[in-house]
Parts: sequence; structure tokens; C-alpha cells
Amino acid sequence: MTIQKLDNLNPELVSWNDRMYQDHPTPYKGLAGMIEKARLRAVLDFANCQINDAVLEVGCEGGNLLNSLPSVRRIVGVDISLRALEDAQRQLQKQGRDLQLYQLDAQLPLPFTRNEFNVIICSEMLEHVENPRAVLENIHAISNKDTCIVVSVPLEDTKLFVKQILRNIGLFKLFFAGIEEGQSEGHLHAFSEKFLLDLTSGLFKPKLSKRIWGIHYVVLLEKEERYNEN
Repeated sequence: MTIQKLDNLNPELVSWNDRMYQDHPTPYKGLAGMIEKARLRAVLDFANCQINDAVLEVGCEGGNLLNSLPSVRRIVGVDISLRALEDAQRQLQKQGRDLQLYQLDAQLPLPFTRNEFNVIICSEMLEHVENPRAVLENIHAISNKDTCIVVSVPLEDTKLFVKQILRNIGLFKLFFAGIEEGQSEGHLHAFSEKFLLDLTSGLFKPKLSKRIWGIHYVVLLEKEERYNEN
């Protein structure tokens, strides 16, 4: 299993994402861990992967979601952070899982063809990029009306409200140990349900959606028919 690196990467952007990945790891312990695991379960439920599916995760980080997939025909993970991809490589190799990994900037056209994937997942990634609409347009370019597309984002206002309550009653460090008290340094956008749906307008329409503890929003998307190529 090798990591394929595209040659159009911005070194400063790669370095920033490597630092964000190292300094602010996704929590999988305590209350925050329970919430993250619930989010992961919702994403996988919406994806409903089958054994013959080819699955792409855009923004695969350290591979926790990919490693939770059921048996499928093909697994591909992409991320701009080389450190994250190296962790994903180690984790999935250890579990004996076969996959392909690409280091790339998902704000640029993806090196895949339309109809190549049955399932495309983009979970907790859009808030980390300067141009999330470009990421969605690139996902749109390689999908069709039958592609299962699952996106999730943190609901920043609710998340900050919960953090403030826990700080006020002195329980923040107990429940959210190691997590920033304010908005994450790595979050370039404060997402809401409306903001996400506005970004997907003209590209996708929502089929199903679910709030996770009021802190995450998971949505199953379908490609807009008027954009489907013949």
C-alpha cells in the first residue's frame, strides 16, 4: 500500500494541515468520543455500503472511518495531510485492509472518473478548507444520480454553546479533555445546516439528514437531475 502524491500541492497548505492534524486530533475518548462514534455510525448507516461497492472518502484523515467500513470491493482515501495519510496507512495495514491512498487538495479537480465510485463520503472536512464549494463541485464531477454521497459537518454555534455551558459549570475538562474551548483553530468556517445546504444548492439535493447530539449534521445527498450528464 503506497501513498500516491499529486504534484500540484501547495507546500504551505500541506504544512498547515499536517500541523492541524497533529495539534487537534479527532477525539475518540470520553463524552467527545461518544459523540464522534455516534457521528461515524450515522455516516456509515447513510452510506449503506455493500460488498460490491467502490468507496471514496474525501478527507480521510487517519483512516478511522475507512477502517470501520464493512467488506467492500474497493476503498480509496484522499487527504492533503501526509501525516494523516501515513497514520491511515499504518492503521489499515495493521488490520489487513487493502486500500488506495492519495495526497491531494480536494479543492482541485479529483483524479477519478465519473461512475468510478458507488459511495463518496466527505465527513468533517469541509470546515477545514478555504473553498468548500469547490470540494463539492469536484465530488459532483465524479458522481452520478445513483452515487450515494454522505456529507457531515460540525454545527459550530451549538458546539460552542455546549462548550460554554460546560465551562460555566466547571466540567469542560472532564467531558472535553484536550479539546479547544472555543472554535477550533482548524475550522475556517462556522457551519450550520443552512450554510451546508446553501453550498450544495444546484449540485445536490438532500434525501436524508440527521443531527448527532445537536453538534453534528449528517446528510445523504443525491446529484441534481438537471446536472446529470447523458
